[in-house]
Amino acid sequence: MAQVKKADVRDAILESAFALFSRKGYAQTTISEIASDAGHSTSNIYVYFPSKLDILWAVMSPWLEDQFTQLEQEISSIAEPQARIERMLVVLWHDIPAMENKLAANLLQALALSEPQDNYSSDLLLRLEKRLSQMLFEALPAERRKILDDQDALAHLIMMAFDGFVLGTRLKRRSARLDPVVALVTGFLLGETA
Repeated sequence: MAQVKKADVRDAILESAFALFSRKGYAQTTISEIASDAGHSTSNIYVYFPSKLDILWAVMSPWLEDQFTQLEQEISSIAEPQARIERMLVVLWHDIPAMENKLAANLLQALALSEPQDNYSSDLLLRLEKRLSQMLFEALPAERRKILDDQDALAHLIMMAFDGFVLGTRLKRRSARLDPVVALVTGFLLGETA
């Protein structure tokens, strides 16, 4: 007989995981700790999630999607392309990596510890890259939009840099070179840097 999944149990698991990942990090958090904190058995966790990685995705996806929604809303009120792009990059390369809940660092821990059999899905990354490409399209002057392509290559590059800034932030907080890097990339995007 299949066990019926209950929304309140799933929510308790995710709340517990969010708190533990934020406090201890992905690598140091165990399934049994998540279960205990949520008031459930470890075996019950596996009824809802096949792995700790799946729990992290369930926590990360809505959180990171929400960060992008907030960014979209914020930059929509910025008219000047340079300021809009700079704000986009600072949020992605500093503000999100530096958030107190450390979820961006948890993401990298999880990816570094994952194996091919863990069934990593790039769906979240692809969705975020698509959204980032749209933000760039709206920010760039019409004559510069040709640097964007249908494979979201530029957005992918920016998200790969996000990973590096997350690691740097984890080790030393704000990069001393963030401002010149943001200015350089913004200049390239706007065609102002040779």
